[in-house]
Amino acid sequence: MKTNTIQLPRPAWRPLVAATVFVSGLASALWSADGGSKPAWLSDLSVTAAQSYNSNVYGAEVSVPGFDPVADVESWVTTLSPKVTFDLKSALGIGDDAAISAFKVGYAGDYAFYWDDDAEDESHERHTITFALKTKSGAWSTTWDNAFLWVDGSESTPRYLRNSAYGNAMARERREQFQDRAKFGIRYDDEQWFLRAVGNLLHYDLHTDHHVATGAYRGWQNFIDRHDANLGLDFGYKVQKDWAMTFGYRYGGQHQGRMAWDARSNSSTYHRLLVGVEGKLTPWLKADLTIGPDFRRYTADVRGINEKNHTWLHTEGSLTADLSKEDSLTLTHKVWHWVSSTGLTAYRDSTYLLTYRHKFSSAFSASVGARASGSDYDAPATRKDWLFGGSLGVKYDFSKQLSLTADYVYVDTHNRLDEVIYPDRDFDQNLFTVAVRWAL
Repeated sequence: MKTNTIQLPRPAWRPLVAATVFVSGLASALWSADGGSKPAWLSDLSVTAAQSYNSNVYGAEVSVPGFDPVADVESWVTTLSPKVTFDLKSALGIGDDAAISAFKVGYAGDYAFYWDDDAEDESHERHTITFALKTKSGAWSTTWDNAFLWVDGSESTPRYLRNSAYGNAMARERREQFQDRAKFGIRYDDEQWFLRAVGNLLHYDLHTDHHVATGAYRGWQNFIDRHDANLGLDFGYKVQKDWAMTFGYRYGGQHQGRMAWDARSNSSTYHRLLVGVEGKLTPWLKADLTIGPDFRRYTADVRGINEKNHTWLHTEGSLTADLSKEDSLTLTHKVWHWVSSTGLTAYRDSTYLLTYRHKFSSAFSASVGARASGSDYDAPATRKDWLFGGSLGVKYDFSKQLSLTADYVYVDTHNRLDEVIYPDRDFDQNLFTVAVRWAL
């Protein structure tokens, strides 16, 4: 059970000091490097310094009277992001003829400082440890990937009077928590077909305080632990050399934590049948798409959702078109059923992303993007939120070591229910960022 203490404001100097230490180490490495090159066992060593302006930190248009404001809170944000990746295959002296084709571990940090007084508790640090291993021996190959994230943030939460699902999600990602994303694959290839065993894990372990959201804790956001895990098998038929049709099955489960004062949960198990296509359909078009039914059984004795058995649509994937040597267009999407981070309910989570990239030269490139996301909640929640957004980014490489980026992101959320009955759930947000990256 979570504690009920109120955390004091986070010291603003912590992310700055941590980043300064890393920058000093990077400068020393650059100074001592032979001709600016890095050793073979060091895949990446870099630091990025970014300055951002966020027009709506909490994603809210109204505040709870008598508590810290969340409506239209603006803030400058300074973020320092170190990154280091070690090539263990090279470090251990593993030759190219060995079964291990790639073996890397890494660290990536984001130390973010919010300058506005009404947003200072949003200062936080993100520490991500990555692991990647690939092997190949004859017809057999394996992939193992894991990204473990620790967010060193506040254990208290903003107070929302009324909010969008996307507003409190932005705040949630800055709270104290652990996240883990893992996947593996074991594949056997024949000339005309392949067989692949797969596994996936998505885990959220939130460490925020819990309170009944009334009285002195009116508007409090109670974030719970949740995870999704599955195992399965894919059969692929190679229609042509570079692409295949796939037929898959997944068995998995989702867990949703409970509040101490409410026994409802939407934990479930599922059987998922998938058909898909993957590979290069043409020399310029690459696909990785799956779609199929998700047969869900909600297993909790006290459920939020009404019936035990449901069938949902599950689809995800990407299409990438290389329009020319300088131009590419990518469409990604995912539609699935997922348990809510605030407990009690589940929802259909839909995301669609379209990104166009153009290279003006070897040093100068730009991108334009569009996004649409939907959160359609099951009972007992009464919520149907959508987010629409656009982005524009440019990048200039002064050298292999130094680059400059500038990005703009616009977000506009909409409540698709009756505004008279459910008012003040919409918000918009402008995010401007300028960043400098220095790499060895």
